Amino acid sequence: MTSQQPLRQMSTREWERAITTANLVVGPSFGYQLAGGGYAAAVHVATGDSLTDEARQQLMTELKQAIDATVARVLFAQIIRTVTRDEEAER
Repeated sequence: MTSQQPLRQMSTREWERAITTANLVVGPSFGYQLAGGGYAAAVHVATGDSLTDEARQQLMTELKQAIDATVARVLFAQIIRTVTRDEEAER
């Protein structure tokens, strides 16, 4: 069994540079709000520029399902609400 390396925090500026360097397309952000009130987690997704719109949408749908399940399992909590970046901007 191998030990996992701790994940290094990345600033939003570093993340933006990494996305630009890799020619990725910025996608949605998913924020996870739990029963206690505040946000417990947020994930921002970027995808390859060569994906078709259909493939990108399918990937986002399946990633969101997997992230939803992981957040609920790891935090032993029921997700009250998931907010996407677009929904938050409309407020």
